[in-house]
Amino acid sequence: MKRFTFRLQHLLNYKGYLERLARQDTAKARLDIVDCDKQIAALKQQVLVAAKQMDSQVKDGICAREFKQHQGFLSAMETDMEDEKIRKKSLEKVWEEKQVVLQKRSTEKKSMDHLREKQARVYAEKMLKMEEKELDEISTLKTAREIGHDTE
Repeated sequence: MKRFTFRLQHLLNYKGYLERLARQDTAKARLDIVDCDKQIAALKQQVLVAAKQMDSQVKDGICAREFKQHQGFLSAMETDMEDEKIRKKSLEKVWEEKQVVLQKRSTEKKSMDHLREKQARVYAEKMLKMEEKELDEISTLKTAREIGHDTE
């Protein structure tokens, strides 16, 4: 009895490879979003620290040039934070697109898996029927021989 072979196994392997790549791309996009969140949190922390320093210096007295310099620094930090938020939104869009691709790849691979399983099941049923038929023939021949020996 010959073993079951799926003729499209190479295609199934390739679909699995594409699914793994899509999964890696999706994970990388998610990590980019997490990194962007960390960058935003770090910028917020820097703004808070700089604002506290500026408040303490203002209480002690500060010249207009230094005040303007601190104000410019805080404005630049706020701009950087807004830029990071915009970058995060674009990264989220990329992540969503990669999720759609991953969903498509997973569906393609699962459909190929189902096809392979169905063909394997059909093959097993066919082999079982052939085996039963052979056993029935053997049984019939054995019975015929016994009857033939009994009549002699």
